[in-house]
Amino acid sequence: MKISYDWLQTFFTDPLPSVGELEDKLTFHSCEIEEIIEVDGDSVIDVKVLPDKSAWLLSHRGVAKEVAAIMGRE
Repeated sequence: MKISYDWLQTFFTDPLPSVGELEDKLTFHSCEIEEIIEVDGDSVIDVKVLPDKSAWLLSHRGVAKEVAAIMGRE
């Protein structure tokens, strides 16, 4: 599942951490990050969604909820 870092940021009022830090947090808590690709000034995060997490990690909104839960944000 490819997730746009810029699009993910639209779900939050405060800035997200750097892409590298976000990669570490997601990998440690819920999913594997296969790679990060730069496309037209945006970082595209390739998330390997594990079967037990597929109910909520197959969309930008689901990943945003996961990031919010990990970082204690709304």
